[in-house]
Amino acid sequence: MIRMLSRSLLAAFLILFISTSLNLFADPKAKQRTATEPSDTVSSDSYMGLTGEELWSNNCLRCHNIRPPTMYGNAQWDVIVHHMRLRANITGQEQRAIVEFLKSSK
Repeated sequence: MIRMLSRSLLAAFLILFISTSLNLFADPKAKQRTATEPSDTVSSDSYMGLTGEELWSNNCLRCHNIRPPTMYGNAQWDVIVHHMRLRANITGQEQRAIVEFLKSSK
C-alpha cells in the first residue's frame, strides 16, 4: 500500500515538474505574424520609448540591489542581461537598450 502511494506521489511530482519546466521555457509573448500584418508594426510588447537606464532600473530593481555599470565588463553585461532577459521576461529590444546603457555608462 505504501509502495503504491509513493509511486503515485512520484508520478504526480514528475508530471508537475515536467509541466512547470515546459511553462518556464515557453515564450508567452510569442506571436505568429499573419500575412496581412505589416512588418513595420510596433508590437504591443515594445519598450514604449523608455531609455536603457529606465528599463534597467524598472526591471532589475524588482529583484536586485542596484549594480553600478562599472561592476562588470562589456562581455559580462552581455551574458548577464541575456540570461536575465529570459528570467525577467523582457523583449530583445529592451535587452539591447539595457546593454547599450550599461556599456555607455562606464
